[in-house]
Amino acid sequence: MKMNRRELLGVAAVVGASSMSSTVSAAVTRPTAKRILVLGGSGFIGPHFVRAAQARGHHVTLFNRGRTNKDLFPAAEKLVGDRNNGLESITKGEWDVVLDNSGYVPRHVMDSAVLLKGRVGRYIFTSSVAAYDVAPDRLPMGATSKLSTLADPTSENVGKYYGPLKAVAEGYVSDIYGDRSTIVRPTYVAGPGDGTQRFTWWVDRIHRGGEILAPGTPETSYSLIDVRDLAEFYLTLAENDTPGIFNASGPNGLFNWGGLLHGIRATTTAEVRFRWADSQFLLSQNVNGSEMPMWNAGSDGIHAQLWENQTSVDAGLRYRSLATTAIDTLAWYRTLTPGQQKFTRAGIASRKEKNVLAAFSQRG
Repeated sequence: MKMNRRELLGVAAVVGASSMSSTVSAAVTRPTAKRILVLGGSGFIGPHFVRAAQARGHHVTLFNRGRTNKDLFPAAEKLVGDRNNGLESITKGEWDVVLDNSGYVPRHVMDSAVLLKGRVGRYIFTSSVAAYDVAPDRLPMGATSKLSTLADPTSENVGKYYGPLKAVAEGYVSDIYGDRSTIVRPTYVAGPGDGTQRFTWWVDRIHRGGEILAPGTPETSYSLIDVRDLAEFYLTLAENDTPGIFNASGPNGLFNWGGLLHGIRATTTAEVRFRWADSQFLLSQNVNGSEMPMWNAGSDGIHAQLWENQTSVDAGLRYRSLATTAIDTLAWYRTLTPGQQKFTRAGIASRKEKNVLAAFSQRG
């Protein structure tokens, strides 16, 4: 049975009253090693977080299905389960912090949040800037900005309603945990281990050199964060027991497509020439967002900071250079097998890129 917010808060209150112990209360304020439960931990962001947490002396427990990268982190406690009605392995235990990296369906997030209520000190939820109801006159978006509304409250279609579903899930975490909740909204996340292939494709393509089709205009606003900076930010929030809502976006201040592509270009000696094509032309050539990774058609005219991030910087978010992210991503990519290096999820085919560039040159 699906509960509404009033019902789930009632359940959470009962669970919290019956299970909160003095051990957890003391642990929350403990300045030494923390006990951290990671919901996920074996995908993209999780491994970077676990490495950083273990390096800083924290005790990590992983909860996931035990299918992906199951041999990682032999020293960590591992609990096997499924967020879809398979939470039995976390019905017992106490942790200072839970990092929820795998919550996409609000029902799953609500279930874990209610189940863990009273047995964790802080609940950190990974949301997304996609949760915002973005409009040019609302930029930069921040903690008090309007969120997207889920058009079909009965839907759990993550592919169709990714952002609105994240917004609903955020609400559950905030309602259940109050000031013991921390919401982090990342933008595009890049770096070693990125299975989406989006940033990796741009790095590889620019290092191959030549004439490169570039979407929009160099001045079009953009935002990106290195996965390691995101992981370390989570850890800082956990160590400092920091409440609030934070955008994980960077670099600090205004950034654009020109900065992104030329920043990657600075890491190669290959001869590179960008050909900037506007959205109208690209759409006329049937070029989509998968072929031009991380590009959004119609964003050409946005020349403003997208996401407020001074709050995050004040809370401890730090950035490594774009060059470092590009170099390290390429180094990781080159360790993959030839089959794994094939771009099946992102990037325009070489033949199509040449055809589109030819058409662009012929345009009057």
